[in-house]
Amino acid sequence: MEIKNIAAALLEVQREIRNPSNTATNPFFKSKYAPLPDILNCVRPLLTENGILLIQNTGSNEAGDVYIQTKLIHKSGEVIETDKLLLKPDKNTAQGIGSAITYGRRYQLTALLGISSEDDDDGNIASKANKKFKKHPKAEADDLKDDVEAKQWIDEIMEMLIEKNFDINENAIISKARQYYNSKQVERIEAYLKRK
Repeated sequence: MEIKNIAAALLEVQREIRNPSNTATNPFFKSKYAPLPDILNCVRPLLTENGILLIQNTGSNEAGDVYIQTKLIHKSGEVIETDKLLLKPDKNTAQGIGSAITYGRRYQLTALLGISSEDDDDGNIASKANKKFKKHPKAEADDLKDDVEAKQWIDEIMEMLIEKNFDINENAIISKARQYYNSKQVERIEAYLKRK
């Protein structure tokens, strides 16, 4: 398919586009990122000015994954589109599905337009998130060491929440801890969070 006209229009967009301001803060990693509305407010006027329509389709499959597909349609009829990005919601609730969709829309759009929407951490969060999450064996009371373990468990939970674009707060951490840890471990996590 020919993309001569849309490519020329996108070249004009890229001459003017700037990374959106990182106005939201992740309180646990002390990093900043640009929320989806800020990104859209940054890119829509430039796309429109250059005759490009932005569409982000969403849906789901039988496995319960949600998908996002971003399309840029030029007034000439030429189209550039991404593959479908499949994401598994953390929970099969409206909030869980909505969070996964928002996360996917934000990342797919910024990747397609070649802009950045978060502080650069040299890949530290991504490299940690790629580690396979493993359930910890049930700890007996006499096996419990110091709070270094509780801190490690909390860090793993926060990585999972970040992957799913969930708000990171004490309630979310405790809720996720109950899914993966035994009651003694959850008590230690709660105690650690209260001391922070």
